[in-house]
Amino acid sequence: MYYKYHKHYKYHGLLTLLVIFGITLLSTSCQRGGSPDSKKGEASEPVHKALAWVSQHPANFQDGMFVEIAEEILTFYLLNRYTKDQSKKDNYLKEIKNRLDLIASNHELKAQPNEYTMFLAITEAAQKLGLNVPELKKIIESQLIPDPLLYPSHMTSRIWNTVYLKRLGYTPSATLEESMPQSTLTQEVNQKLLSQYTKAKFNPMYVDPMATTIYDMTHEIFALTDFGELPPPAIIAENQVYFSELFDQAIDWAITATHEDVLAELIMCVKILDLKNVSSMQRGINYIISRQEKDGSFGLTNPGRSNMYRHGILVTIMALTMAGQ
Repeated sequence: MYYKYHKHYKYHGLLTLLVIFGITLLSTSCQRGGSPDSKKGEASEPVHKALAWVSQHPANFQDGMFVEIAEEILTFYLLNRYTKDQSKKDNYLKEIKNRLDLIASNHELKAQPNEYTMFLAITEAAQKLGLNVPELKKIIESQLIPDPLLYPSHMTSRIWNTVYLKRLGYTPSATLEESMPQSTLTQEVNQKLLSQYTKAKFNPMYVDPMATTIYDMTHEIFALTDFGELPPPAIIAENQVYFSELFDQAIDWAITATHEDVLAELIMCVKILDLKNVSSMQRGINYIISRQEKDGSFGLTNPGRSNMYRHGILVTIMALTMAGQ
């Protein structure tokens, strides 16, 4: 969830659950069986298969990077939070502990600016689960807090870092009140650019900028609501009808663009915000399920992303789980 990589820090953002700025329109080279509607109601099996793939191909410092390991921690954290099955909760907690141990074993680990959001996110997740992570806290206190790049010009990253730093008990140098007027959510309410594009005839030339804007909007929602644990911010509550219509259109746009990464994040936000009358929601879920490979993975959802393969699988698992599938 969404937390992606960029070449220039002004574009660095998260979750990284999920950072999308190098996105290109997917060209699908392999055929997958079944139409979207033919898979309706079968999402529990796809999640099981995708989790099996993750178990068989865990991220590590030789095959991947810190961000991939951290994204897996966030995925299992959300699975732990959303399931009511205690045995599953215990298993997800074990998966989280294994990955935290892996991070702790890397004594040379240092945070890069594009990883700051992930350090904050997984530290906060571990804290909520009652896990001790002194290695992460040491990096946050020695590297992140003294670095002015903790508050970049990229407003989504600034918002994320500000709110999660505060939840961890630190005092941010920037305030949410200062950042929100420049947020993607506020800009969309004021200018309604995304709404205009999603209503217009699909144009492949606009995929990159639209995906970037959707990424920022969804990740601001993730941060401000703590992935659905906190109530929606005032700007959402005051414009719920508008955002319901926008997400309804955006999901159909993401299906047309074959952009499964963005599609999964849109589905997550619909559930987090409990938006009503989003008729495209089930189409989006069915489409994602129809794209699953035989090995349980979901293909290359973002060719511009360095950890594109594993991220696409993880964000899909989160979306289907949060959608109650």
